[in-house]
Amino acid sequence: MNQHCAYCQALAVAGLLAASCAIAAEETEKILVTATRLDPERGQARGHVTIITAEQIQRSTARALPELLGREAGVLTRSLYGNNGTRASVDIRGFGAAATQNTLILLDGRRLNDVDLSAVDYSAVPLQSIERIEIIRNGGSVLYGDGATGGTINIITRMPDKAGTTAFARAGAGNLGTRQLDANLSHNSGALAMYLGAHGIRSDGYRDDNDLEQTSLTGDVRYTRRNSELFLKGWWDDQELDLPGPRNVNPALGINELSDDRKGSSTPDDYADQRGYSLATGYTRYWDNGAEAVLDFGYRSKNQKSFFDDYTFGGTYADYLDSDLETWSVTPRVILPHTLAGRAAQTITGIDYYDSDYDSDRSLNKRTRNQPIHRVSIDQTSMAAYADTSVTLTDSLHLNLGGRIQRVEQEGQDDFDPTAPGAADKFESGAPGYNQDDTEYMLEAGIEQQFIPGTAVYLKGSRSVRFATVDELFEIDPVTFLRVFSPLDPQTGKGVDLGIKYRQDRLHGQANAYYMDLDDEIHFNPVTFSNVNLDPTRRYGLELSGGITLFSRLDISANYSWIRSKFRDGPFDGNDVPLVPRHTASLQTTWRQSPLTDFTVAVNYVSNRYFDNDQTNDFGEKIPSYTTLDLQASHVYEDFRLTSRVNNLLADNHYDYGVRSTFSPGVYNAYPLPERTFLFTVSRDFSL
Repeated sequence: MNQHCAYCQALAVAGLLAASCAIAAEETEKILVTATRLDPERGQARGHVTIITAEQIQRSTARALPELLGREAGVLTRSLYGNNGTRASVDIRGFGAAATQNTLILLDGRRLNDVDLSAVDYSAVPLQSIERIEIIRNGGSVLYGDGATGGTINIITRMPDKAGTTAFARAGAGNLGTRQLDANLSHNSGALAMYLGAHGIRSDGYRDDNDLEQTSLTGDVRYTRRNSELFLKGWWDDQELDLPGPRNVNPALGINELSDDRKGSSTPDDYADQRGYSLATGYTRYWDNGAEAVLDFGYRSKNQKSFFDDYTFGGTYADYLDSDLETWSVTPRVILPHTLAGRAAQTITGIDYYDSDYDSDRSLNKRTRNQPIHRVSIDQTSMAAYADTSVTLTDSLHLNLGGRIQRVEQEGQDDFDPTAPGAADKFESGAPGYNQDDTEYMLEAGIEQQFIPGTAVYLKGSRSVRFATVDELFEIDPVTFLRVFSPLDPQTGKGVDLGIKYRQDRLHGQANAYYMDLDDEIHFNPVTFSNVNLDPTRRYGLELSGGITLFSRLDISANYSWIRSKFRDGPFDGNDVPLVPRHTASLQTTWRQSPLTDFTVAVNYVSNRYFDNDQTNDFGEKIPSYTTLDLQASHVYEDFRLTSRVNNLLADNHYDYGVRSTFSPGVYNAYPLPERTFLFTVSRDFSL
């Protein structure tokens, strides 16, 4: 073990021991903290934070989690197919094609981002299982680690808050062959609380060869005795998804599949199947002064099988992938109320340890999967120590300071089998292995001043880091076609937020301006088919949001974002980063006609943007702007809730992802999204 890693461990252990020793001596005011390491609703100088409640989720017109998130200020979403949130990405503050690796997604405070390039499977988290969602822009790096450059989204699942046993069931059907079924069982006896949930969906999809079949199960059991708690969480998901590929537009040849055959499929044999599960267990100890100590263990396993046929060169470049990813984690931490210079304070300190094994077999087709051409094995270990302190300087002035040191060690090997079907004699028996170590630090500092009741001004600064994923460190050698190691520097970013927020009774609003510079941004180069460190980039913008309740029945909320994401050096200096619109806006109105009936209308706007692979900004075409109109009506009849939802009522023929051709001028591919869709659901709560 090197000195940096040893130092990291020493800091963490020392912090934990010191905090544990001080717990019994401290008699300060209790500061409430969630099990997710922070409470964004308190004045902890966290900057621009949004809380989406279970009630807001129920009244939203969103069909899946990405849609819900994409209607918040500064949050963009992209979807290849619009099928229940599958193959979707969430982008905070304009990272374009690299959004997935720069937005940290948590489920109950635990990382969902994997060490490979695969996106978070949002479809495995049904909306009805969510208690609330915390969106922390330009934040989360200190408490949760790398990958939070744009921000952090923490999804908090439901647990029973009332004594007794209850159940919930919901069935739904809609066009595009959509059928879904959800059910859960909750129990709370005081000492024992548990939640078991099941979710299933079947859909033909908007396009040909776009079938989806998915089943997921969740479980959460907690046993509380006096001032301690034992917990066990589990999750399992099985997803099968057919991939119809893009629609091609080639003006020179008179081809426009986007308009002539919008629902068609160019890759009828392609698919991506995924199965996985996770377990987390631990012990929490509480003290009367508000202190907590948590010992947390976790395990995740994921298997992915995908096939991408080659229809241009007769299957020469077809690709069958069978990969396994296992991750073990240990994340102990202490939450300690104390005093600092005579002021009430709270410190969270702990260590995060992750050990991941990634194995990937690649064949020319699924018929030769037992004899793969490439067999990539990569191990990654991450070790971090962190501390985050919130101080109440006065009743109206709050300060937050935090730091993290994190070390990532990666080693890998690509073994090549020259005897495998389709292999050529020129291939070698294997590529050289690699080993890469990096140590980086992350910082956050914020201050918040309240002036009049409900009004506060804040200033926040941060230093973020993103380490390359395990498969970003390999590229295809153009001569040998081996996957060879290509080292990448860690991406670093410095950001500043300045804002004002107001909340009083029935009116709330927030205005936030931000500025962020990135160095060595990690990005895929489609020309060289390799991942590279970009020239410096810059992001800045303005986020406005607010809401009002009128006549105790009418809720109106709206937001607007102006985003600039551009290169600040190199050959693309001054150009926009592709896939990032400059303007987004959302308006939602909910009318509660009675305690039993409500209606929701939502309008969403996204401006045009440059195609992926158009760093030069000279393609001539852009991904068009679009506006969608969604409606929802909900009524409780006896013990049943009946809900009807129509999305994209005006049938806007839009898409939010497209890529320009590297080799053919004027040619691009696009992924059309569904036109008008509707869904009808019936649900009921049971007391057992």
